[in-house]
Amino acid sequence: MKHKSTEDIILSLIKFANNKEANAIDTSEVEKIAKLVKIKLSQDEVEYYAGELAMLNWVNKILSHLNTDNILPMRYGGIVDTLHTRSDVVNCENTKDDILSCAQSEHGCFVVPKAINNE
Repeated sequence: MKHKSTEDIILSLIKFANNKEANAIDTSEVEKIAKLVKIKLSQDEVEYYAGELAMLNWVNKILSHLNTDNILPMRYGGIVDTLHTRSDVVNCENTKDDILSCAQSEHGCFVVPKAINNE
């Protein structure tokens, strides 16, 4: 993979700002995603998120061309020493009936509304 120079990255940013490469994600894709996840977006929100996703797409392209040969991977953002975790202990308590008493159930299972239509 060819690595880009700083000048190439700046030129790519200028192209993006002029919207020559920002057409990867358009408003129709954002509307399709919103429909799939069942959220309502105004036209202003659709245009905003299309721009944000296009910018993320551009950043991903730029990062994929950076030379990271001598860069060590980070683990946990450098907070390993201060991260408090609990022990992974198996809890043998049977709480199924307690949990199901708080929700609608059928045949011992949770009942949830249908999320995906056959459209």
